[in-house]
Amino acid sequence: MSKKNNAKKKGKAGKAAAVFVALVLIAGSACVVSYLVRRGQNAISNYTTVPTAATEVADSHSVTKQDMPKLSCDDNSNGYIDGAVYIWQNKGFETFKGNVADAKAYAKSISNYKTALGKVKVYNAVVPTSTEIALPERLSKTFSNNQRENISTIIKSLSMDVTPVDVYNTLGQKRNENIYYGTDKYWTQLGAYYAYTDLAKALGKEPAELKSLKSVTPGNTFLGSHVKATVSKETTAGNPMLISNPDKVTYYSLPKGVTATALKKGDDSPAEIDYYNTETEDGSSPNDIYNTYDCAYTVLKNKDIKQGKIALVSDKFGYGIAPFLANNYNEVHIIDVDCFERNIKNYLEENKITEVVYLNGIMSANTAAKTAKTDAMF
Repeated sequence: MSKKNNAKKKGKAGKAAAVFVALVLIAGSACVVSYLVRRGQNAISNYTTVPTAATEVADSHSVTKQDMPKLSCDDNSNGYIDGAVYIWQNKGFETFKGNVADAKAYAKSISNYKTALGKVKVYNAVVPTSTEIALPERLSKTFSNNQRENISTIIKSLSMDVTPVDVYNTLGQKRNENIYYGTDKYWTQLGAYYAYTDLAKALGKEPAELKSLKSVTPGNTFLGSHVKATVSKETTAGNPMLISNPDKVTYYSLPKGVTATALKKGDDSPAEIDYYNTETEDGSSPNDIYNTYDCAYTVLKNKDIKQGKIALVSDKFGYGIAPFLANNYNEVHIIDVDCFERNIKNYLEENKITEVVYLNGIMSANTAAKTAKTDAMF
């Protein structure tokens, strides 16, 4: 073989080897780059903030947010904390510390109830406290968590077969009216009425007009839970500013033709009762106007309406709104989560109830012990 041919062969072999080495280097570089990219992604994920409910793509329900009107009584003054209550303009406001995890846990429970109840229609409403509605945001944000975001998380986290009833906007638009008590954590019955208008529409019913309802205002004054929450060694009767500014109560009579029957906790059988307590005295709690406080369930029956049965599973916020529903249903069953000890599914089947509203104050909705009481009904 000639030297010229040998040189050609060696040249070809060298080029092939060079190409091979280049390919190996490229492949190796790709592996290194891939590794670094993966490592970089892991590092990024380790330092990325967990998305809030508002940024999650799995939300099932939408929320419409409205700006509230300016609070007309805001004089730019500041308040102060007394125990667990914020005092401003001689009124008390609760501290809310619920969070995203609490909201999602509550929504999951409500969704589970719907699954367990099958064809029964399930609705859910969460009531904000006066801190969110009747106190300027410049003050509420200094000691209390945002309730609009919490309620929005609940709504968005509910399964699609649960109908959310968002009463926040309506209450916000009415913030300059007397919709919350100053010495107590609950809403007035006027506040409950405004929420009822949202609920009735969600149920496909025409809300009763406020002007058609008979109002009653007892002559005595009332002192609620905020007074008791501020009792201390220094103020043995409670915060003196709250005591100096007691509440007046106005309630709305049951519709004509409506009777109330209730099973008091510990009793063997239900009995007819007067829904409202007409014998309150000065210093009574605002919710003392209801004779249903220690009842496992109360049934409002409207003889003038022939069809429709609904159950209202609720904390104490439910007593204010239930009488309005009696304008739309033959029977309204008020289930008190603190007193009811039966199986809710069996109760609904026995009474042929096909609609259930879960209505709770936001404090209850974000308290695991409260939700556990509703869980125990199954």
